[in-house]
Amino acid sequence: MKKGLFGGVILVVLLIGLSVLTIGKPIKIIHVALGNYGAHWVQVVAGEKLMAKELGIDLTVLSGQMSSSRQVQMLESAIREKPDGIFIDHGEGSSLTPGIERAISEGIPVVIFDVITPAKVVLDISQDDYMLAYKSLSKLAFDLKGKGNIIVITLSGVAPLERRMRILPLILQRFEGLKVVSTLSPSFTSAVITDTMTLVQAALRSHKDIDAIWAPYDALAIGALKAENLLGKHVPIYSVDVSPQDLSLMAAPNSPWKATAACNPAIIGEVAMRALYLAATGHENEIKNPYAIIPAVLITQKVARSLDLTHGEYLSEKTLKGWNEGDNEFIWTPELRKLVENYKKSHEK
Repeated sequence: MKKGLFGGVILVVLLIGLSVLTIGKPIKIIHVALGNYGAHWVQVVAGEKLMAKELGIDLTVLSGQMSSSRQVQMLESAIREKPDGIFIDHGEGSSLTPGIERAISEGIPVVIFDVITPAKVVLDISQDDYMLAYKSLSKLAFDLKGKGNIIVITLSGVAPLERRMRILPLILQRFEGLKVVSTLSPSFTSAVITDTMTLVQAALRSHKDIDAIWAPYDALAIGALKAENLLGKHVPIYSVDVSPQDLSLMAAPNSPWKATAACNPAIIGEVAMRALYLAATGHENEIKNPYAIIPAVLITQKVARSLDLTHGEYLSEKTLKGWNEGDNEFIWTPELRKLVENYKKSHEK
């Protein structure tokens, strides 16, 4: 009898080691997003959904539909739900901070991605924006042999783009022959591509000697490409971020889209779920670093044309070496790996 009781105690301890909250009730996490800003967001959500499923997380995804005020309202609603964790994806840090601090004060762990806030969150996730900009701009400077007139398209008030723009002065200092003749700033709404197209058309009409366009966000690059097609121009485009549509546009014959630098967005969602799982189950001390910076990869037009992708297929480690770099680096514990392993075994065909 004692032996059986002792064995039962060991089993309970082992289960608690894996999860405090999954016994009796699933961990509930709410993702409060600024909205669907394109393929990048779709991949973030795909990554988090897969990780949530493997860890047994009850995940709810809320979209502010690119409205900052709506996102703030959703955060308030999420807090009232008293979830075990909240993941905030993009948004205005100043308007979100009060809600983030309220969630934390109520014992709800918070993970952020591309949000600037002084609040003490469990994990601050970002892409390596400085390296993304450096890789993209360095390729531009190399192709132009350090000399030429360029148009820059950016978005004001968007955290990742503001970080990327900080690299531009360094590149211009290094390559003194490069000159920014026009800086365009469309609105960051669902019409961002159309707005960009209009602004780029006007800029290309005003400046006849443009050697390249730098767009540190792929939607801006698409707008620039559309503008060039309408005007019959062929100005090289260099960008940041990637999607299946971007790759097909880059790989098209005669395409002026020469290169883009990108991170694997799926890793962002996966890391967020792992961090919130640990925090929700009382293992926050397993998160050794409050920052996770997803590494950057340069994808040239030559690489885009060599990829063996079916229509609409997202990049993977199988199709692009180094694409999953960082996935095994952030927020993994033996217990988490065991949970994922057990899930996969139980769902094997």
